[in-house]
Amino acid sequence: MELKGKVAIVTGGGTGLGRAISLLLARHGVNLAVNYSRSEADAVATAQEAAALGVRAIPVRADMAVQHDIYAMAETVEREFGRIDILIANAATTVFVPMSDLDGVDPETWDRIMNVNVKGPWLCARAVAPAMRRAGGGRIVTISSIAGLNPAGSSMPYCVSKAALIHLTRCLAAALAPDVLVNSVAPGLLETRWTAGHSEAARARFIQSALLRRVATLEDVADQVLTLVRTDSITGQTVVVDGGTVLR
Repeated sequence: MELKGKVAIVTGGGTGLGRAISLLLARHGVNLAVNYSRSEADAVATAQEAAALGVRAIPVRADMAVQHDIYAMAETVEREFGRIDILIANAATTVFVPMSDLDGVDPETWDRIMNVNVKGPWLCARAVAPAMRRAGGGRIVTISSIAGLNPAGSSMPYCVSKAALIHLTRCLAAALAPDVLVNSVAPGLLETRWTAGHSEAARARFIQSALLRRVATLEDVADQVLTLVRTDSITGQTVVVDGGTVLR
């Protein structure tokens, strides 16, 4: 896909990995809808940074657990830009509960995580697919996690949601072919606001467990997202960016 002049929605696009992806796309000439649910100031700031790179960028609010919000977001973006070419399904939520603590997650929390992390990307894909087809095709990249490949992560519902997202990616690739290519990127530990509370000892243990003895950066993951947005020949795949952690 030639990127200059295309239009992308990046969910959770104002902070952390979403911000890194948004700005990388902007540097390649992609106009942006920077989605947020609560972090309006961050989304506005990221949109302004993107606009300074010479593209058009707007913040757009939508809760990934609310179908009406998602469809309204897609309608707003197509109305404002005239097209939708790219969806980066990055927004997610979690809680920090040990895997062994089966009583530590209540059903409401489980449902919220599943709604945001699995149903949200599914609804986003449904909402944007018609516009992508009208534009001649599109790209969807979901942001999963190595927690969806191994039973280790912030909580059991988070791990299950990311495993489901990986398979949802394959299902969407089959459903939307040949017009829309759908792939996933599965990061390991990243330096974001989610991991800011990790102790240095925990971070050191994670680095030691990686074959490359390093933590992937936001830019590492954003680069892989860019590759999957550009591709004309890959669909239904999940690319792990974790320094080799899942191989240990």
